[in-house]
Amino acid sequence: MRSFFKYALAVFCAFYALAVTHIAYAEESRPLAVIVSSNAETAVIQQLSPRDLGLAYWKKKQYWQGGARIRPVNLHAEHPLRIYFSKVVLGSVPSEQGDYWNGLYFHGTTPPYSVQSEEAVLRYVSMTKGAIGYIDACNLDERVKPLLWIDDNTVSNNKPALHCQP
Repeated sequence: MRSFFKYALAVFCAFYALAVTHIAYAEESRPLAVIVSSNAETAVIQQLSPRDLGLAYWKKKQYWQGGARIRPVNLHAEHPLRIYFSKVVLGSVPSEQGDYWNGLYFHGTTPPYSVQSEEAVLRYVSMTKGAIGYIDACNLDERVKPLLWIDDNTVSNNKPALHCQP
């Protein structure tokens, strides 16, 4: 009887590991939208290059062309969309970026603001002048507008096919 429970536990753990891997892959494979506010008072840009997106998130570019401060917002470091965004746009995962940010901290530069959910990203971007963020493209709403798309490990101006489920 004891060996049956060990076997059942091992099978359960294996299925759980597969399910978690599948969920993380599903999250990662959905397109992301890089967003700014749709409100003319808080949206200070209408277009953005993939290169400038990376510079903004590394805080190497701090001001938009019109002079407004760039206010990038991230999801928390363990969020699957943050990990995917970081891999594609920044070329590393959040856990590998600590030394970079620690070095800049002593020069007065802090990492992008971090929030816990996509809804928090939507609120921050829609209400903060100069803000830019990213969300699952299926979660776009009227508060924001997309400038770039991240799909298949590339950043593009071209909207990908979205297969959103209600």
